[in-house]
Amino acid sequence: MKNNIKQMVIGFLIVNTMTLGLAQELKVSLSEALMLAKENNKSLKVHYLEEKFAEESIKLSKGNLLPSLSANGNYSYYFDRQVIFMPGSFVGSETDPVVDVAVGGRNTFSTSLSLHQPIVSEAARRQVKSAKIERAQQGQMTLDHKAQLTVLLTSTYLKALLIRESLNLNQQSLERNLRSLDDSRSLLRQGKSLKIDTLRNFIAVENLGATVTYLESQYEVTLLQLKQIMGLQKDDVLVLTDNLQYDNSIRHFEITDHAVDEILLNRPDLQWRKLSVELHKSLMSQSQAQRLPTISVVGSYQLQAQADNRQFDAYRWPRTSFLGLQANVPIFTGNKINSRIRQSNLRTQTSELELLDAMEKARTELSGLESKLEEVLKRLTVLERTVEAAEMNYRIVNDRYKNGLSSRLEMTDAELSFTEAKMNQLHAVYNVKIAKLEMDRALGLLSN
Repeated sequence: MKNNIKQMVIGFLIVNTMTLGLAQELKVSLSEALMLAKENNKSLKVHYLEEKFAEESIKLSKGNLLPSLSANGNYSYYFDRQVIFMPGSFVGSETDPVVDVAVGGRNTFSTSLSLHQPIVSEAARRQVKSAKIERAQQGQMTLDHKAQLTVLLTSTYLKALLIRESLNLNQQSLERNLRSLDDSRSLLRQGKSLKIDTLRNFIAVENLGATVTYLESQYEVTLLQLKQIMGLQKDDVLVLTDNLQYDNSIRHFEITDHAVDEILLNRPDLQWRKLSVELHKSLMSQSQAQRLPTISVVGSYQLQAQADNRQFDAYRWPRTSFLGLQANVPIFTGNKINSRIRQSNLRTQTSELELLDAMEKARTELSGLESKLEEVLKRLTVLERTVEAAEMNYRIVNDRYKNGLSSRLEMTDAELSFTEAKMNQLHAVYNVKIAKLEMDRALGLLSN
């Protein structure tokens, strides 16, 4: 019994070890994270499937212009024979004007092959055009979702970098304050420092410790969000390889009329609205085409037989076949066509107004984003100088403190100012990157 328990425990440990081994460490840059998201994100896969569905809709519409061929067969057994009505004189009954005559066999067989090929069907042809526009619309919706996914993933990735860098800064500040606390306690024991200095350092250490704990928790939560967007497993270990640093490659666009034209060519949401106008015009044209006549080629080939027995080899199978043209001219359809045309016209007007409104909002949005980007760039430039000044001040005060020319309070204030300046610079870099990201989205540069 003990051996069995021991074997079960060993087996459990082996399974746990194997399970832990499945959690792989994945090092990703921002560009690699975007590639993974575009391959694995579930909501984006839904849009890919919608595109395939739209492709099939085009094939379905084209099928209305292709020939249709159908075959059918029928067998019936008559307990009472079929009858036809004839003048009585035809069967020798002069007194009866009409008599019923039983005809045919009790077993009846028939089989036929039918053909229908539209030749002129303008409504069906325009339906194909509408289906192609809907397919193009779905493609723009996918591109727009890609842009939204890029914004979401990039902002989450940058947020994780911001938290990680903030965590590093606070940990460095915590280490400096811990050393300062040890020094204060040592000086206090020697009678060379005030108790309030030690208490001040202790409070700073406790506050920084709480901040570090909070940032560690936020970093883990942000990584979970990032893995969900990328379509990774929750147990995967994600390591971010990029750093939150400002680079001079950030482009700054001046909004001009030419830029607005570029938006029309690149922004999927505006392209979708433009296609919506085209779609409703196409649907109106499709409804108008329902007033036109349709012409089709029709044909049939039929075999049939009747008998009272089931001696199939003795049956006779007379043939009937034809090939001809069929025309259909709508005369009155209960005003349904007129109502469809009026509906499509109203939808077209609505779509045109929505497109104009979206264009105006895009212009306003771009102007606001341009001002925002200019503001955060200026703020970053100021904060870079502030960090340099705060670092220089910290070094000077530190040297003075080591030489006994400065107090512990001045040293603590200088360290705090230096840390705050670096934190503000970090947030400024983050804000610049987010502002640039929003500008790229507004210009339609994130759809690929």
